[in-house]
Amino acid sequence: METLMVAVVFMVVLIIALAFYFKFSLDSIEESGEEACLVSNTVLLVSVSSVPEIQCSINGKTENCIDTSKLIVFDPSRVYGSMFTTNCDQKVYFEQIYPEPENGTCDQNNYPDCGIFEFYDPDVSYSSSIKISTPTSLYFPLTEEYKFGKLVIEVLL
Repeated sequence: METLMVAVVFMVVLIIALAFYFKFSLDSIEESGEEACLVSNTVLLVSVSSVPEIQCSINGKTENCIDTSKLIVFDPSRVYGSMFTTNCDQKVYFEQIYPEPENGTCDQNNYPDCGIFEFYDPDVSYSSSIKISTPTSLYFPLTEEYKFGKLVIEVLL
């Protein structure tokens, strides 16, 4: 009988120890996943700005800017869909900073009097997000103007 009681107590202690071990292991894995997500989206930040379909080109020469007229009509999910479905969901958009725009999201009806050019939106629900961004030059070919903007990747958590 004593042997049975010792075995039961040993099993209970073992189960409690394993529960704590797996809980801390799971927390560590989740933290590593979030770090991997942020690193991959930092790389994505550089990759999106070098997509040839949205870069400025004047007389066949590529410039270091983003052509906003191309952003309006380009659908990245057709060609670059796998680039956005790596580790985590993200929303990618270009935002005009200066001069401050009058209207919000751009479409073919309010272009060029707008300030946010959606590039990729996964249409998923999320509770929080982390934004990473980099400055960029936005070119408006209709008015032949360059404006200050930023490329924003919003990592959806």
